[in-house]
Amino acid sequence: MSYSPRPGDIILDDRVALKEESQNINSDVSESAIANDEHSSLLGCDRTSKFGKSLMTLPKSTNSPPCLQYFSPLRYFKNLLVVSVAFMLIMSAFGALANLQSSLNYSSGLGVASLFALYVALILSSFITPLIVWFLRVKWTLVVCCFFYVLYTAANFYPVVYTLIPAAVLLGIAASPFWAAASTYMTTSAIQQAHVTGDVPETIINRFNGIFFCFFQSAQVWGNLISSLVLHDTSSTAVTMYHCGRDSCGRGINFTIPAGGGVVADKQVSVLLFIYIGIGLLAVATLTLLLDRLPRTSNQDIGDLRSNVCDHLTSTTHLMKSPFLSLLIPIMIYNGAEQAFIGADFTKAFVSCTQGPGMVGYVMIGFGGADALASVVFGQLEKYTGRIAIFIFGGILHLALMIVFEVWNPHTSAMWNLILMSVGWGVGDAALQTQLQSILGVLFPDAQEPAFANYRLWQSLGFAVTYALAIPHIICVSAELYGLMAFLSISLVCYIFEEYALLRSCHH
Repeated sequence: MSYSPRPGDIILDDRVALKEESQNINSDVSESAIANDEHSSLLGCDRTSKFGKSLMTLPKSTNSPPCLQYFSPLRYFKNLLVVSVAFMLIMSAFGALANLQSSLNYSSGLGVASLFALYVALILSSFITPLIVWFLRVKWTLVVCCFFYVLYTAANFYPVVYTLIPAAVLLGIAASPFWAAASTYMTTSAIQQAHVTGDVPETIINRFNGIFFCFFQSAQVWGNLISSLVLHDTSSTAVTMYHCGRDSCGRGINFTIPAGGGVVADKQVSVLLFIYIGIGLLAVATLTLLLDRLPRTSNQDIGDLRSNVCDHLTSTTHLMKSPFLSLLIPIMIYNGAEQAFIGADFTKAFVSCTQGPGMVGYVMIGFGGADALASVVFGQLEKYTGRIAIFIFGGILHLALMIVFEVWNPHTSAMWNLILMSVGWGVGDAALQTQLQSILGVLFPDAQEPAFANYRLWQSLGFAVTYALAIPHIICVSAELYGLMAFLSISLVCYIFEEYALLRSCHH
């Protein structure tokens, strides 16, 4: 569908005009110039919520980039569903398998060590993510990188150091471009649809993020349901239970398999892996066959190859100079750390240690289901309450749950207690993830790849540090909880300063 802009429309991708104003986000300018040019010129401050919070919207302009080509709103929604379903499929396999790494591959901490290697590689690959997305384009970045999730699943058939660790490193290299491409695709689609329909871009971005994270987080339900049904015979209590919960330090947890279950367990794990590989290949096929390439809306790739390569290699680090991004770094790190905690420490020390590894999937279904439903709710609720209320709610909920973990004795708890805790954690995670994704898309509409690459970089740092501490014989769960509480408190303070800085920039 061809669409010609009208006077007064919101201009989305006028890179020629943006370069004249700010010489692109990749140029080496001062922090104050970035703040003024990027957030005063790129973004407007003309909408206020019921709570008085200034919301950032794209400015109106009569300058029109040449040859604008847009899809119909229905086609944008179809592509959103394709990306969302593909992520749901691939994360159903990977997410559930990651939750089981600390239990199934417990020997010498190999499972958690592979996740640590994965996120270290992801941190490093974040610096070249914009270049990879530029070279492969958004659609084919999704297709190619999705395949590496299947490769990691296959490596679990023979989980030793020289198979699992290299596969984890390759997945880490692919994961950052994979996520950045998905975020870029959704945000660009939302902005373009807002241009077609005349809506406020931030509203569409929040709606798209809510739908996407609903599908993405529901992967915890389907993947963990599969693992629990396949591994149900391995459910057993641990031989030693006095090191569970907050007192777990990675020692004294020895899982047993019932009655001659060694061979049976191996067969069950193999069946589970075959199912996950099939699901992963289906995700690759879905992206390849059903996802449209986004319409080109500007001459954004004009320039020689050398300058493009240099620009994309440095764009991630240059964006860190923006104070609007810097203040979000602590909450990004915490977002990764809290997901790693629920996936590694909680599943091992609270669930597997007291109920057996076969119960991990059932408990994490509560986490995924609550996260999915809350993502949709927060995506719609933000336009009424504003970002601040949702962020603070998610942070306070996690703080309350960590206090409960510190005083809770899981030995005397029933399954519903564990499920209730995971549900609460999922709601808090949904609040943080949906709003982080949204605020980055709104603040940096013309620098999406480096913005989302930064998100995955700092989020992965949180994952990596937490997984490193979860390796046996490092520190106890109690110490991790105190560290998470302190870091979350700092993150919330930085976020409040972020909103204050945005409010001041709007008034000026």
